[in-house]
Amino acid sequence: PRSPETKQGDYRRAIAICAPAASVHAQKLLFAVFLLLALVFASKTVRAADAELVMFGSRNCVYCTLFKRDVARNYRWSQLGKRAPLREVDMEANGSGGYSLKTDITVTPTFIMFKKGREVARIPGYPGRRNFFRLVKHMLKTSR
Repeated sequence: PRSPETKQGDYRRAIAICAPAASVHAQKLLFAVFLLLALVFASKTVRAADAELVMFGSRNCVYCTLFKRDVARNYRWSQLGKRAPLREVDMEANGSGGYSLKTDITVTPTFIMFKKGREVARIPGYPGRRNFFRLVKHMLKTSR
């Protein structure tokens, strides 16, 4: 017959043996949950970019340079930049860059929003940082 001390010792050994297995199971479960959340987030990010904002500019354009300095870097990481990623087309080198335009571009920079490959809105010229964000937000809302 075993003494009560031996039974308690066996119980402690059983916990020590099962605890690492439970810990490995918990780690696998947490990894699966993390992976699932990452996939859900990634799918929403891909679906959210249903529009594209294209800046038609040229190398010698002063306002294009101002836009790149004041707005472009911040825009790419903004919520608007995720919904309508910014592309740049150098009109001197590429003309219209293969985009189908409703009318000719007469001012640089010109910002054109495309949805499903067709032009839906346009900003001729550089309206300044604050107004640019407001106009892009308005373009996204009204061009559904």
